[in-house]
Amino acid sequence: MKNNHISNLRKWAMLVAAMILQISCQQDDSFSPAADSAIINLSVSAANSGTTMDNDDTASAIKSLCILQFNADGNSFGTLRHVGMGMETAPNSGKYSATLLQSVDNNDKYKLVILANFPDGDYGIFYRMGGKSYAEVQQACLSAELSGESNVLEFTAAQPFPMFGIAKDGAPQIITETMNLGTVSLVRAVARVDIGIGTKNADNNTWNKGGVPFAMTQVQIWKDGKQYAYMPVENNFSSSAGALAINSPSPVGGTETKIYGSAYITGTTYCSEKIYLPEADLLWGDVYDDNHSSRLAIIVGGKYNSSDAETFYRVDFNYDEGSKAKMDILRNHVYRFTIKSVKDAGYATAELAYNSKPKGLDFSAEIEPWVSNEPTSVPSIQGYYLTYEGFNGENVRWTYGNLSTQKIPKKKSYWGTNVYLPFNYNNFYKEGNSIYAPDMPGGQNGRLYTTVEETLNYEGTFPNLMVSGDDIVDESGNDKVQWKTGTTLTAFDLCRDLEENGYDDWRLPRLSELAFIYVNQESLKALRGFTPLSGTYWCGSEFQEGTSDEQRKKSESAWAVDFTGATTAGYASHHKKAETLKIRCVRQQQDNPSLKKK
Repeated sequence: MKNNHISNLRKWAMLVAAMILQISCQQDDSFSPAADSAIINLSVSAANSGTTMDNDDTASAIKSLCILQFNADGNSFGTLRHVGMGMETAPNSGKYSATLLQSVDNNDKYKLVILANFPDGDYGIFYRMGGKSYAEVQQACLSAELSGESNVLEFTAAQPFPMFGIAKDGAPQIITETMNLGTVSLVRAVARVDIGIGTKNADNNTWNKGGVPFAMTQVQIWKDGKQYAYMPVENNFSSSAGALAINSPSPVGGTETKIYGSAYITGTTYCSEKIYLPEADLLWGDVYDDNHSSRLAIIVGGKYNSSDAETFYRVDFNYDEGSKAKMDILRNHVYRFTIKSVKDAGYATAELAYNSKPKGLDFSAEIEPWVSNEPTSVPSIQGYYLTYEGFNGENVRWTYGNLSTQKIPKKKSYWGTNVYLPFNYNNFYKEGNSIYAPDMPGGQNGRLYTTVEETLNYEGTFPNLMVSGDDIVDESGNDKVQWKTGTTLTAFDLCRDLEENGYDDWRLPRLSELAFIYVNQESLKALRGFTPLSGTYWCGSEFQEGTSDEQRKKSESAWAVDFTGATTAGYASHHKKAETLKIRCVRQQQDNPSLKKK
C-alpha cells in the first residue's frame, strides 16, 4: 500500500509538471530554471532606430518589457505558451534577459512577441491567456476606451508609448538553454499628427507662419478611435533585416471627437508632438463623397485675417487639397500637414466644416516612419526666433504702464520729422548720439526718449529677431550688471562680445525689441532649451533727462523692461546707468553681408 501511495504521488507530480509545461503563463520567479527553461538575452531599440533607448524621453523610453512565447504553427503564430518578464541586465542599457520555456527538440519552435510599456507595467492579463491564439490575445489587450471631447490621448514620462516588436523577423525559433536574440526593433502603438501654418522648418516639428493671415486656435479630430491596439493584427505587419513594418491599420472600433485647444498650439502657428491617433482605415473614395461624413478628418479652427470670429476648415488625410493620393492611419508613423495659404473664412462651426466640402485653404502633407532619432522640437543651431506678426511673434500690443497700451511698430529704416536720417539697428554703440551729434558713420542710432510713446514713434522692433537662449553674465559670473561703468559701456560690450549659435553680431535690444520679446515670451518659453526671462532687463534706448543740448547728447539713465514684477510685469521704466540689471541679447535674423557670421 505504501509503495502504491508513493507511486500515485509521483504520477500526480508528473501530471502537475506536465500541466505547468503545457500552459506556464505565470511570473518567472514562480518556478526555478531547470531543464525545461531557458535564459535568453536581447537588446531593444525604440521605433526602428537601431539604437538602444531607455530614458525619460516619452517617445522612446522603455519602462517595462515582457516576451510572449507563442507555440509556432508552421510559420504562423500558434497559441500562447508562456510569458517571460524582461529584466534589465544593466541600468539604462536597453539590454534585457528573460526566462522562457526551452524547446524539447528541433521540431519544438516558438515565435516571440515583445511588448514594452504596458500600462502600469501590469502584464497580468497575459498570464490568464495560456493556450489562446494570437488573434485572441490581440483582441483581449486593447487599450482602455477613451470618451469625452476633452479626453485626448496623452503619454508621459511615467507612462510612455506602448511598443510592440517581434524577435528574429518573426521566424520560428528553437529556444536553447542560453541564447541571444540580438536587437529587437520596437514600434509605437499609435501614430502622430503634426500640423502647422506657413513653412515647415528644417527641424520638421516647427513652422514659420510668414504672411499667412491665419491664427490657429484649435485642432479637432473627428471620428478618432476611442481605443488603440497594443498588438497589431497578425497579418498587418512584416519584418525584414530587423526592421518591423506596419502594412495595414488594425482598427478597434468606436470613435470620438477629440479637441486640442490653445494649450497644445505654439504661438497660434503649429501643433506638434501633441496629437496621437489610433490606427484607422479611412474608407477612401473621393475627398467629398458618400463616406465624407463617416471618415476620420482634421478640423482646424482659427481666426482669419485678424477677424474676431473663429472659423473652421476641414483637412483630409490626402497629400494635398484635391489630391488623389490618400492615406490611412498606421501606427508608428508621423503625418505632417502644412497649411500653405488661407484664402477666405471657412465655416462657422466645426460640425459644418466636417459635413461640408472642404474650402478656403491649401495644404500639403507628408508621411514618414516615426523613428526615435528624428529631429525634435529642440531648436537647431539657428536659435530662437520672433517674426513680427508671424512665427512666435504674433503679439504686438504692449501694455507698458498702468492701462497704457500701444502697438509695437516694425523696424524703421529712417527716423526724424523734417529730415529722414538712416537708422542703423546694429551700429548704435556711441552713447548719446542723436541729431545733435550726427557723426556716426553708416547711420544714426536714433535719439534720447522722454516717453515710451516717443520711443515707439521713432523706432520699432526688427521684424525677424533672434534672441539669445539665456541671460548674459559678466566675467565674475554676475547676471546683473551696470549699463555703464565709468566710461565703459558695460551692457553693450557684453552683447558685442557674445558668440552663440555660430554668430558674433549680437547686440543689446532696443526698447521696442525688448517689449516685443516680453509680449511673446510664452512662445519662447515653449521652445526647449530657452531660459525664460525673469527680472528687469536693460535695453539700448536711452532716457532723455533734460532739454539742454548737453543733456540731449548724454544721459545718466536708460530704459528697461520688468518681466516678472508682481505689479509691474511688462512695464517700461528708466533707471540710472550705474544700477545693475539683467541683459538678454538679440541679433537680426536675416543675414547682413556687412556683418560677420561665423
